[in-house]
Amino acid sequence: MEWVLQVVDEVDDAFGLLRHGWLGVSAELGSVILAGTGVAAALAGCTQGAEPVAVGAAAITANVAALLEIRSARRAAGV
Repeated sequence: MEWVLQVVDEVDDAFGLLRHGWLGVSAELGSVILAGTGVAAALAGCTQGAEPVAVGAAAITANVAALLEIRSARRAAGV
């Protein structure tokens, strides 16, 4: 009977590991989406003939938003 409890404990540990791993992925997912959106917007602006200053300002804004997202996710995670 003790080996059954050991197996259940190991399975529980595996699920705990997966849960903590997913929390780390989901915490950083927002910053990846923001950075990808910023890059896509900058490339679209360049192909549409936008002003370089406007494209640069959009890239800086996207980088600041990604930085704030990363910092807020790390504060929430307690890092």
